[in-house]
Amino acid sequence: MDQKLLAYFEGYLTEKRKSLFKKVLEDRTRHFTVVLEDIFQPHNASAVVRTCDIFGIQDVHAIENKYNNKISRHVAKGSQKWLSYNRYRNDGDNTASCLASLKEKD
Repeated sequence: MDQKLLAYFEGYLTEKRKSLFKKVLEDRTRHFTVVLEDIFQPHNASAVVRTCDIFGIQDVHAIENKYNNKISRHVAKGSQKWLSYNRYRNDGDNTASCLASLKEKD
């Protein structure tokens, strides 16, 4: 996001609210990564995404070999906006693509 735009929007936040945002971001973890593979029902994947947000897990990877992974905004309650959500949905072996991507980051 453009720094000028960010500064503009920060002007509408109280100091208490700004410090809360900073604390939440500092408490996020990348020590754990959640991987979902071929989740059939969207509300199940959405519940996992919401839980990751609650526990401060930043990275979620969704493998779509057989089923599309759709997040229900009613179940996730906006949690998906705050996470790094990676989808693997190319033709081919998406599981192998996900694992290769995760190994690169290790």
